[in-house]
Amino acid sequence: MDEDLDDLPTSSPSSAAILAVVRHAGGVSRADLATLTGLSKAIVSERVRWLVESGLVEETGANASTGGRRGTALSLSRSRGVVVTAEVAMTHLQVSVFSFAYEVLWEERVPVSMWQGPELVLDELERAIERGLAATEAHRPLCGIGVGIAGPVEFETGRTIHPPVHPDWHDQPVRDRLQQRFGIPARVDNEVNLMALAERTVGRGRNVRDLLVIKVGSFVGAGLISNGKLHRGAQGSAGSLVTSQGSEYLVQQAARLVESGRSPLLAEATREGQEMTARMVVHAAQRGDEASRELLDKAAESIGQVLSVLVDFFNPAIIVVAGRPADGNDFLARIRETIYGRSLALATRDLQIVPSELGDESASLGAAIMILDEITGADLLTHTARRLSGPLGTQQPAPRRQ
Repeated sequence: MDEDLDDLPTSSPSSAAILAVVRHAGGVSRADLATLTGLSKAIVSERVRWLVESGLVEETGANASTGGRRGTALSLSRSRGVVVTAEVAMTHLQVSVFSFAYEVLWEERVPVSMWQGPELVLDELERAIERGLAATEAHRPLCGIGVGIAGPVEFETGRTIHPPVHPDWHDQPVRDRLQQRFGIPARVDNEVNLMALAERTVGRGRNVRDLLVIKVGSFVGAGLISNGKLHRGAQGSAGSLVTSQGSEYLVQQAARLVESGRSPLLAEATREGQEMTARMVVHAAQRGDEASRELLDKAAESIGQVLSVLVDFFNPAIIVVAGRPADGNDFLARIRETIYGRSLALATRDLQIVPSELGDESASLGAAIMILDEITGADLLTHTARRLSGPLGTQQPAPRRQ
């Protein structure tokens, strides 16, 4: 590099604004950036030069000509710098390594349950991160870690608050633990919030300013995008729903159906040694098991009743429903029927209620979006640029969140 990073406009808001456009638009030219940001061409040229030299941005070729000289396309780096993401779900860990361009470079699913307690789960998480970094050595350095947890999280401190599992999960300083262990910024949020970020950015909620994302997992949770931004609430608990009829409820009720003899298909699966799951209930219902169908119908109606209140209160344009039970068309149809039947006509006039298309990776993708938002924002841009421009593997203390 020709100049020291300390002498460049590292933490200016304009640098962060330009980088945000490059991240979300991709393939833009310097002229495009001047138009989209309202900055002068001279400032854009200076800031882009620094972003390229620091390794945050790559020149990826020439854009198509619009009549004049073709501009050079700019994109976020694909070859240098990674972030690690983790979904701490009730029944497993999903750990991934992403490039700055949201490419999955490595991923691993670890069969460990939150019911086993935080020490075991977080130890497994740290070991999985180490395996991921070893497997993606050529793309390093590591610049950030984003984690989604299936339970309430106080976002400002990155601590778990009374998750409905093992009591030792309460007040776990997950963010601080990871920052101290790996020496880089970490952020922790509720997993459904991260699913909402993913849906807003690359999923069914693209270009939608008011969006509600529902996950029917072990429990039922929601993520809210309001006026284009994730709404966490004062303490980070926005999206908690007054219904427990998720997978845990379905499994408990399915066991009772087996005991009572009301579900021959579930009883047969149990005798064959299969573990009772919500997906098993969905499959039984699809095969004509009346008791399973009634169970799913009741759960869907309960969820729809709660969502109908949110529809009237929040008035989203789209509701995206994710989770294994939602894979069944009848389940989603029953939710739609309940909402349309109970909510205000104006609130449902143009409302879309659709299944997620992002699959099981949406929380991990949302975690990548969250941490990249943080480390490429004005507050942390200098720190990220210095890591990218330094020797591979260099660790610096992670900045404290103000």
